[in-house]
Amino acid sequence: MNFGYARVSAKDQNLDTQLRELTAAGADRIFQEKISGASTSRPELDKMLAMLRSGDSVTVNRLSRLGRNTAHIIQLIADFSRQGIRFVALDLGIDTDTPAGRMVLTVFAALAEFERESNGERRQAGIELAKAQGKHMGRKPGVDEEKLKKVKTSLAAGLSVHQIVEVTGISESTVKRYKRQLTSSTETL
Repeated sequence: MNFGYARVSAKDQNLDTQLRELTAAGADRIFQEKISGASTSRPELDKMLAMLRSGDSVTVNRLSRLGRNTAHIIQLIADFSRQGIRFVALDLGIDTDTPAGRMVLTVFAALAEFERESNGERRQAGIELAKAQGKHMGRKPGVDEEKLKKVKTSLAAGLSVHQIVEVTGISESTVKRYKRQLTSSTETL
């Protein structure tokens, strides 16, 4: 089957041009929705993805209609390739059944890998710079005196960590940390 996917971002936009182009490209069934590309929940796209089988095709009139962002588009196209699904973007002439289309797919995959690695390098450089400038990394040090008092009172009443979490709404990790602090402070006295 040749599945078409058409999307516009706003309710007042029109799908007619996309539908006409997808029909002319031989789409057997067209999934269409009016929803922002940034939305993580796109029901019609999800329905189409669930129906795809090896040998099927996915056609879009514009590559940007497919995903939330470049990384999402590249991931979808890579998933199609792994599943044996042909992908066609009419605006760019991408057709993964052709050598040129497969080459474009390879370039996209390389760009995605480059972007992932670059993000990691930038993140690490930022962390190292912050540390060099003496900035604290991670959770802010210190104790919430009100929470500490609640934990202390609860422990004195004989409650378990789990019971303290349920009664106070304080996270389990915080309760355990305060319990350790309270235990170590009483041991040092």
